[in-house]
Amino acid sequence: MECAYDRGETCSAGFCDKDCIFKFILDIAHVGICVTDKDGNIKYMNPKYSEMFKFDIQEALTRNICYYFKNSKLMEVIRTGIPDMAMKFSFQGQDALVNRHPIIRNNETVGGIIEVYFRDINELNSLIRRMNSLEQKVRYYKRKAQALPGARYSFEDIVGNSETIRALRRKGAQFAKSSQPVLVLGESGTGKELVAHATHSASQRAGEVFISINCAAIPKDLLEAELFGYEEGTFTGARIGGKVGKFELADRGTIFLDEIGDLPLEMQAKLLRVIENKEIQKIGTSGPVYSDFRLVAATNKNLEACTADGSFREDLYHRLNMLALRVPPLRERSEDILLIAQHLLDNLEDKPQDYRILLGPKVKQLFDMYSWPGNIREMKNVLSYAVFSLEEGQGEVNLRNLPPYIIEKGVVLNQKSGAPAVSSLSHARQESEKEAILSALDQSGNNKAAAARLLGISRNELYKKLRRYGLGESRREEDPIG
Repeated sequence: MECAYDRGETCSAGFCDKDCIFKFILDIAHVGICVTDKDGNIKYMNPKYSEMFKFDIQEALTRNICYYFKNSKLMEVIRTGIPDMAMKFSFQGQDALVNRHPIIRNNETVGGIIEVYFRDINELNSLIRRMNSLEQKVRYYKRKAQALPGARYSFEDIVGNSETIRALRRKGAQFAKSSQPVLVLGESGTGKELVAHATHSASQRAGEVFISINCAAIPKDLLEAELFGYEEGTFTGARIGGKVGKFELADRGTIFLDEIGDLPLEMQAKLLRVIENKEIQKIGTSGPVYSDFRLVAATNKNLEACTADGSFREDLYHRLNMLALRVPPLRERSEDILLIAQHLLDNLEDKPQDYRILLGPKVKQLFDMYSWPGNIREMKNVLSYAVFSLEEGQGEVNLRNLPPYIIEKGVVLNQKSGAPAVSSLSHARQESEKEAILSALDQSGNNKAAAARLLGISRNELYKKLRRYGLGESRREEDPIG
């Protein structure tokens, strides 16, 4: 029988251009094999495959694979070009293993192959377990060799007992279970990166890499190469061997894009495609690279406003905003301020003292009333300054140890003595807070839930303040449910 190669044609089995002896070998194989074109149309089926599934070969050659197996995973393999190996399934009471391979020619996927094993399943499962174990060890040592980082924090490291922080920890732990992108929102210095680390630590990817990159810190011209990588020789000065991009490094782990609101528009379009397909296009290559990453993004910008003014893509915003976590500023969780301050004091790096340092009473009052526009980052800087200005043996931070600016901003000077009148300012702050609460209650028609939303605090916090200031009844029954 004249083979296709002798006629100068492509073999109908789709395997080779050289010799139809390969078809003969596959016909007598004890492994079930089925070959399709890129659309899933069956081009070859060996007798073993036909016997396994009771398919008629001649009829099968007129069918599509989805005719026999609805939503066949082979179509996903053909679409992505990524093999799907050693998947276990049951058919008519028998266990089997399936391998699915793409057929690639000239960097283009032209079809797919299905291999089915019904024999020696237990032996194959044992082999697969050993292979998986070896693969995990290879990945571990690869990370060690490349010094790839992991997450340093968990949700337990987020200090605070306020209701807003407890809710943040609860919601963050729930979101971590998903594989969808997480968007962390909050002012500068609130601890968005800590939340990103914690999200990774609470996820199923916790043992994998955590790659962090600040979108605002990388020059626009270098951002694409940093995120997606490039091949050797792509441009003048390109590194020998090329460069692996951050998204490729984050395979099976998490990539954290900080300050994503500063991403250029052209990069936003490319990022959206990467999120949707998990396929990375390196600079200088024609074929995609697949990466199973989980994305966490953060910004201090109002992305909704950015979409309105055209500086941020609306489709990317909606893709990122599925699971959003808002980190509250310090001024919205005043009950946490002193707790955080002491925690920072206890954990400051390189402090010269080897004993515990506490906050003095007047410093506590000042910290409690200060608005902290720079949030936790500013507080840490203030405390670092204070610790290094302590006298030898001094175990308490006093007002004189604080940076001058915070006293100038946060303390009203007593006109007669020129000394800081902390208690007077504290009283003024309380009066201002009471006025704000009364105004919110008036605007909301005395609806406590609505008033709390206007004030940017939780309903529980509002009830506490009502009791503290004696502002009428604070029974929860007054609020409508919902």
